[in-house]
Amino acid sequence: MDRSQHPDTANEADTIERERVFVDDDGARWRVREMPFSSYDRRSGRSLIFWSDGAVRRVRDYPEDWHLLTDTDLAKLSWKI
Repeated sequence: MDRSQHPDTANEADTIERERVFVDDDGARWRVREMPFSSYDRRSGRSLIFWSDGAVRRVRDYPEDWHLLTDTDLAKLSWKI
């Protein structure tokens, strides 16, 4: 049976929130997590949230395999606001 026949069954891929830590070229330590848009946002989807001691960034358009990117490529992606 497919998921449409069981609407109570959550798709595991929709509920997993990946997280990764990396260090950028300036030595700043960043955490990045894939999260659903907040409930007050009229759009639906997921974003990447990047945060460090000095900044927070949100990226809405990112590759599905973002967690496999190099630290350098993740740092570049964090500027794609």
